[in-house]
This record gives sequence, C-alpha cells and structure tokens, in this order.
Amino acid sequence: MQIRKAVAKDFKTIKALSRKYDFERNRDWKGVMKAKDNEMFVLVEDKRIVGFTGLVRNDWNETLQVLDIFVEPGLRKQGAGRKMVEFLKKRAHAMNKYRCLIAEAPALDGTDRFYRKCGFRRCGYNDRYYSNTNPMDIAVWMSYDLR
Repeated sequence: MQIRKAVAKDFKTIKALSRKYDFERNRDWKGVMKAKDNEMFVLVEDKRIVGFTGLVRNDWNETLQVLDIFVEPGLRKQGAGRKMVEFLKKRAHAMNKYRCLIAEAPALDGTDRFYRKCGFRRCGYNDRYYSNTNPMDIAVWMSYDLR
C-alpha cells in the first residue's frame, strides 16, 4: 500500500467511499480538498483508493488537526491505519508544528485505544462537537506532541 497526496480526480472516489461506508457522509469533501490550509492524502492498493486522510494547518497556534482517517472495512486491523498515522506524523514533523490533534468519538468505536498505541494522549473533550443524537457522541480530543 502506498500513500500519496490527493488530487482533484480523487474527489469522486473519496465521496463514493464516504457514502458507501456511511463515513462523514455529509462532509463537503470537495471543499475540504480545495481549502488552502488542508492537505488530503489517499491510501492506494493495486491502483485503487482504499483509504484517505488529511491535515488541517492552524498557523495561529502552530498545530495540525487530523482530518479523519478512513480505511475500507475489509482492510482494517492489517496495519493500514497505523501506516497512515505514521505518515501524518512524519508530515507533521516536516512542517515544524507544535502538536498534532485529532477529535474522535471513542465511546462509539474504541478508536482512542488505537490512537494511544500510536503515541497520542487524551487532552480534552467537547460534548457539542458532533450532532449529539447519541448521548455517547462526545468528541475526545487527542494530541501528539511534535516538539
């Protein structure tokens, strides 16, 4: 599997994966990809996009925020997610920022355990970040210190 920078022609595939697997279904992926402070990356296996991720640069506080990490369900727990996290951490170090942040709803899927294994630590929460249709839908913020 390879990770490369997303290009405009990847938009349709990212949108299709998002809808197929009900992942951030209502997100404006085209807007995310075009935003000047964002970088999107795709995970490719055998010339097929099987995952995506990205970073949002916040220059005002020298941080980066991870823009989701998605891997097709059939490829999970095989190292693809960890490969993307390690790629993002290297990219973040190269950008010389202070820390990298991610918001997740660990009560729903246990992703906080995965991010802790990747070196992130809990640093806060926001009980109004998501739609809150589910009482367990609370964003837990996690941080990876870069310096």
